[in-house]
Amino acid sequence: MNRTITFPESLTDFLYWIKETTEAYWSKLPAEKKMYGAKWLPLTEEQIDTLESKYSLKFYIEHRAFLKILHTINKQKEFDEDHQNIEGPSYPPSLFYNWITETDWIENRLAFIEDFFTYLIKEPKNRWLQSWGPCPDSEEERVQIFKEWYRNAPDLIPLRAHTYLMADGGTGLKPVLSVYGFDTIVMAWSLRHFLIREYAEELGLTAIYYDEDSEVYTDLIKGVPEIDMLQTIKLDEAEIPYWKEVITYYTSSWQGLW
Repeated sequence: MNRTITFPESLTDFLYWIKETTEAYWSKLPAEKKMYGAKWLPLTEEQIDTLESKYSLKFYIEHRAFLKILHTINKQKEFDEDHQNIEGPSYPPSLFYNWITETDWIENRLAFIEDFFTYLIKEPKNRWLQSWGPCPDSEEERVQIFKEWYRNAPDLIPLRAHTYLMADGGTGLKPVLSVYGFDTIVMAWSLRHFLIREYAEELGLTAIYYDEDSEVYTDLIKGVPEIDMLQTIKLDEAEIPYWKEVITYYTSSWQGLW
């Protein structure tokens, strides 16, 4: 395995490297493959400004650069019609949300977190974070406490499916989270890390391993300094405002991606 791999340092150069490397890989796939000839569909600065105004949100530096260079792919997800009423609108979204054409999905994802948490804390089970204090008997009070917490928490902006990029909460760490109510997990420690993990095969960053039962599996290569650093970050050592308590709601045993 190639331990001499280095990635472009600047965010812009890194994103262009992702674009060029993945598109070159997809162009060489057999024509019958779903991703054959796939291309990224970047947005202009003007389009991004319009989206911020339209949805009353702020794309921070990393997300804005991602939209300007990558944004989405001209391919759609596989779609399970049985889940259309649970997952969102009744048409398949792109592999990354298309902020121009998938208005229904974007609106659904922007409202989903607050709506789903509100639904869960109204249930008889009364899912509740310790930091919210004693759980009130009143449904209205529970919702009010949650909504105040949510207003102060770092923004989560949708990337794909239930996956969101966390805005800078003042700590410099902006993880990518898969959010489904209290079942929330870390997908990557940054947008950069997420793209490395998501497109490891296209980027030539995978290796074959054997587990303790001699079963074969594929994972990111080891021995590359940046990958090793990102993959070995421990949750206990990561400062994640507000959302860390949600991540550990069901389990405190998970610590990292390796």
